[in-house]
Amino acid sequence: MSRQALAPLGDLFSLNTKLFRNALAELDEVDATARPNGHSNNVSFIAGHLVETRAWMARYLGAETAAPFGGVLEHATSIDHIPELPKLADVRLAWDEVSRTVAGRLSTLSDTELGAPSVQQFPGVANTVLGGIAFLVQHESYHVGQLAFLRKYLGRPPMSYR
Repeated sequence: MSRQALAPLGDLFSLNTKLFRNALAELDEVDATARPNGHSNNVSFIAGHLVETRAWMARYLGAETAAPFGGVLEHATSIDHIPELPKLADVRLAWDEVSRTVAGRLSTLSDTELGAPSVQQFPGVANTVLGGIAFLVQHESYHVGQLAFLRKYLGRPPMSYR
């Protein structure tokens, strides 16, 4: 493993950081709680889940970071299990904070740390810390795509890559 192998994942992490913000741009609390149907999650749920899983990523990488919303959205699979969703203003602030933490940690990981066995098994990737990072970045991309879809469902302009 090498720091060079981490570079493309770092680029995708930075892109996801920006795209998350862009997907939430100009959305309000009414937008955030709208659901396409009774089987789908809403923006608040997905965005809160992303914030908490990014905080989990920070802990996975050795940073001392609490789950911003108490961990309730970290492993949640359905909005139906969540009694109260975070407000978008809180989601945006927590995203920026935890993103700085993870970015800082990604910039300091050593080759030894990247090649170390992962403490968590992830599907479809090598059982190393680098493999774990790859999975977590892909997981974020999946959910950012859901947010982009919900933007369009809400009648908003497409998510910008700028």
